[in-house]
Amino acid sequence: MSKFFKKGDFRSGYYRDQTFMMAIGELSVQEFFAGLYAHTDLEKEPNSAGRQMGGHFSTKSVDKDGNWLNLLDKKNTAADISCTGAQMPRLVGLGLASKIYRQNKELKDFKKFSNNGNEVAFGTIGDASTSEGVFWESMNAACVLEIPLVMSVWDDGYGISVEKKYQTTKESISTALSGFEIKDQSNGLKIYKCNGWNYAELYSMLKEAVNFSREHHKPSLVHVEEITQPQGHSTSGSHERYKSSERLAWEKEYDCIVQFKKWILSNKNATGKPICTLEDLEIIEIDSKNEVKKLSKLAWTEFLNPIKESLNECTLHLKNIASKSSKKSEILQIVNDLEKIREPIKKDVFSSFRKTMLITRGENSDEKLAAMNWFKTQKDSEFDNYNSNLYTRNQSILL
Repeated sequence: MSKFFKKGDFRSGYYRDQTFMMAIGELSVQEFFAGLYAHTDLEKEPNSAGRQMGGHFSTKSVDKDGNWLNLLDKKNTAADISCTGAQMPRLVGLGLASKIYRQNKELKDFKKFSNNGNEVAFGTIGDASTSEGVFWESMNAACVLEIPLVMSVWDDGYGISVEKKYQTTKESISTALSGFEIKDQSNGLKIYKCNGWNYAELYSMLKEAVNFSREHHKPSLVHVEEITQPQGHSTSGSHERYKSSERLAWEKEYDCIVQFKKWILSNKNATGKPICTLEDLEIIEIDSKNEVKKLSKLAWTEFLNPIKESLNECTLHLKNIASKSSKKSEILQIVNDLEKIREPIKKDVFSSFRKTMLITRGENSDEKLAAMNWFKTQKDSEFDNYNSNLYTRNQSILL
């Protein structure tokens, strides 16, 4: 999909698109882990500065001063939403925007937003979420409005543990949507089907679907079946609980990476030589795993270091308070417990400080006053980290 996603295009997807975001160059491995750790530094975690769950991506449309960026020079994505299916209405809006820019001559001078409406809106969704009303409403609207939209449905045959025969008519979203297909000169969409483990087929179908929507300014749907699930739906669930041994064996054999490796080894490049050797692929796998481990640790270190700095400052203040307090032994025990924590979180630091303030209530000293001033600075900083940018304050955007 990333091979046909051009600058100026928009994505409105769901929280399993990290591979796509990496492929278009809008997400690094280190940024992905920074998102998981909820790093509040926008430079480290550019998608939401730790304000959304992992797997929620976005790109900037304005600079730090609130001025519009040139969206035609970027590969764009709308901010993801946790509610499944919620990406659909905004997907329709993005596709409709292309149509309006193409049809409304008054918008020709807005060069930063559209190239005569030639942009395509890309949507992604899991097959279980296609049972939601918002999916059907959006697909119906896309067909009625005739907008350039490419909807990819990833279908592993399950909605978590529920087989699709219990949630999708005819056990196929593309078959269920067949009445929406374009016939002769009718409105509607084009439907494409392929298997997720078949790279060549997937490439061909996506190329055809995107070219159709870009050229004819009409929607298309790519139903990607036989997707495999190498792990449980979440870290708290195991798919071994509800899948048969035969299904699990099939998934192991038709894992996308396994099949892609077979495809690479069985095909040749333009010179007639193999695309890659088995030895080369094994080196790539080892190097990739090592690189990911290194970058995940780096992201964790960058997340942890500011907390450790705050901890060191806090313990210094607490020791100073203890030197002038009648509760010296109790305060030093708090300090000792705090310093033992290998990987502290902010709560550890601030709860230790508040505990000290509680047991020294009624006592006054210059050291305590200095500590309270330090804590106020910390609170102001954390307020900015966790409460700023929750709402748009830029008047030019609002207008």
